[in-house]
Amino acid sequence: MNLENLKNIWEKQEEIANASVDINQPLLFSIEVNQQMEKMRNMKIARIVESVFFFIIIVSLWQYIVSGLTLSALTISAMILNVFAIIGFAGNIGQIVLISQFDFSAPVKDLQKNMYSIFSHQLQVTRLVLLSVPFYMAYTFLGFDVLFSVDLYQYLSEQMVMFYAVSTAVLFFITAWLLSKLTYKNITTPWVKWTMGYIVGEQLINMAEFLNNAETA
Repeated sequence: MNLENLKNIWEKQEEIANASVDINQPLLFSIEVNQQMEKMRNMKIARIVESVFFFIIIVSLWQYIVSGLTLSALTISAMILNVFAIIGFAGNIGQIVLISQFDFSAPVKDLQKNMYSIFSHQLQVTRLVLLSVPFYMAYTFLGFDVLFSVDLYQYLSEQMVMFYAVSTAVLFFITAWLLSKLTYKNITTPWVKWTMGYIVGEQLINMAEFLNNAETA
C-alpha cells in the first residue's frame, strides 16, 4: 500500500467519523432533553405531594381557628402558622405551573433562570421554615394545647410575654435580613455560596454563578 492510498483511506475514515458525530449530536441532545424532562416530571409529582401536605395543614389550622371563635393567644398562633402554610402552598402551585410551562427551546439565560427557580425550591422552603422559627411561641402554644390541652399563655407573666414578643421581633428581622442574602446575586459571598450549596447542592451553585456572571457582564 503506497502513501497515496493510505492518505485516501485516512480521509474516508475521517469523513465517516465526522458524519457520525453530526448524526449523534442531535441524538445526544434529544436524550439529554428527555432525561431533563423526566426529572421535571418527578419534580412536578413531588411538588403536588407537597401541595397536598400544605393544604392539609391549612385546612387543619382553619378548623382549629374556627373551633375557637375567640381572639386568644392560641387562635393568633394558629393564624400566624397558617400564613406560612398558605405561602408554602402558593409557592408549590407556582412551581407546578413553572414546571408545566418549562420551555427547553428558550434562550440560554432564560432557560438557566427558570431552571434556577425550579431547583432552588428546596432553598425557598428552607427559608420559609426558618422565617417561621422566630414565632417559636406559636408552635409552643399550639403544641401544649393539642398534646396536653393546656393553655400555656395563661401561666405566663406580663414580663415573659413582653420578652417573647421582643425576642420574636428581633429574631424575625435578623433572620429575614440573612435569608434575603441567599440569592444568586450574592453567590460570590463565601457564606452565601456555602449555605446554598449545603441546602441544595453544587448544581444550584453553578446556575447561580452563571446568572450572576450574565447580569454583571
